[in-house]
Amino acid sequence: MRARDNRLVIELRRGRADDALTIARLFRDTVHAVNRHDYSAAHLDAWAPYQVDLEHWRGVIDGSYFMVAVTGGMVVGFANLDGDDYVDQLFVHKDLLRKRIATKLMEEIEREAKRRGAARLWTQSSITARKFFERQGFATLQAQRITYNGQIFDNFSMEKRLR
Repeated sequence: MRARDNRLVIELRRGRADDALTIARLFRDTVHAVNRHDYSAAHLDAWAPYQVDLEHWRGVIDGSYFMVAVTGGMVVGFANLDGDDYVDQLFVHKDLLRKRIATKLMEEIEREAKRRGAARLWTQSSITARKFFERQGFATLQAQRITYNGQIFDNFSMEKRLR
């Protein structure tokens, strides 16, 4: 799949185990740069530690419908569908926001969920990503507080009806 957006040619492909280090670094760097306005440094360190767990990332890539966005041979974003209907993660390189990369990834995740017969998509969105998901047609079900790696995070359970 190819889409020309803001002078970038974006290709989507399935993630591979050998993408794990690139994905982990993109995730860590993006969380620390983009989410710093909504979460404390302690939150960011808990959410995206500097110590990379490659086995974790390989498991996520192999265990879900994991798509990566590539431009110029470089991985610039990723998203994954866990099960038939849960949008587990969607991240774009911190320097390439607002270039429709996340939208292209979300469109592919939605396509796959529909192919699997899902009636809805749902996610647990960060404060930072909430507006993006709303623009994609998701509605907030509830604000919630979750504990992750010793930190309490405010986020939102959100869903999008597919039928």
